[in-house]
Amino acid sequence: MTADCEWRIRRTKWIQTVCYGSRMSGIDPKLLKFVKKAYGSGQQPELVKETEWSYVYKVGEKSYSHTSKFLADENFTVSASEIRSRWPSMSENQRLDFVQNFWVKATWDENDTEILEVVMKDGSDLLWAHCAQAFLKHPDRERGVSFLIERLKKCKSENEPLNYIQALGLSRDPRAATVIRPYYEKYWTAVEAEKVTGVPDDVVFGPVPYHAYFVAAGALLEIEGSAEYEQAIGKFLSHEREQVRWWAENALKTEGPTTAKRNAEIRKNFIQE
Repeated sequence: MTADCEWRIRRTKWIQTVCYGSRMSGIDPKLLKFVKKAYGSGQQPELVKETEWSYVYKVGEKSYSHTSKFLADENFTVSASEIRSRWPSMSENQRLDFVQNFWVKATWDENDTEILEVVMKDGSDLLWAHCAQAFLKHPDRERGVSFLIERLKKCKSENEPLNYIQALGLSRDPRAATVIRPYYEKYWTAVEAEKVTGVPDDVVFGPVPYHAYFVAAGALLEIEGSAEYEQAIGKFLSHEREQVRWWAENALKTEGPTTAKRNAEIRKNFIQE
């Protein structure tokens, strides 16, 4: 699980509900083929929910795929004037459904920047964290990065601000290092406890924040390029748990044995009809 994809597993209320059991006959065949191959379950994807901004497909017995309409259809769009008009009356869940689907669009223009400004001026940590990388698309890079830095400084969310940290790492802006460092030190201390308590049964949701640690260390490595962070991550490349090894390889942006294995499985799914 990566920070920028946290929203993919978050349960939200939907703007509208469609009939369950609808097949994807009305969806772009190329999108249908992609979803089917990406999940490799052998089951025909089934449209189970549709919101104003997204599709949700059942792709396995207990597996679901959430796809943005902005990403699925390059012609799908909404005007800044419409969002500006509707925004004050939209609920938090409606706003969340919009931003988490809007920011992933493949193209970006002046209209999108105007929409982003609406979100920046009237939002919350819940919304901003779910579209953190969108602020890097702002044509005024200084404004976008400064906004993220302020969000990380003032974040009051109950969840760890990993999306802010990851986005700031991608920005490679030196100013971000000072606000990320305290989080890195907190996660490092917690991960070091593994030496005393042992490796937990659950490395994803358990008491040791491996994922958070790699997000913060990876972000600082992106910004400073220091051997300190490379070594701090690298020592987990031989960890006994595969998920932890994969996180470490991902933070180092290297295709190590674990990543190679998973990529091979993904390629196999895409090759199979």
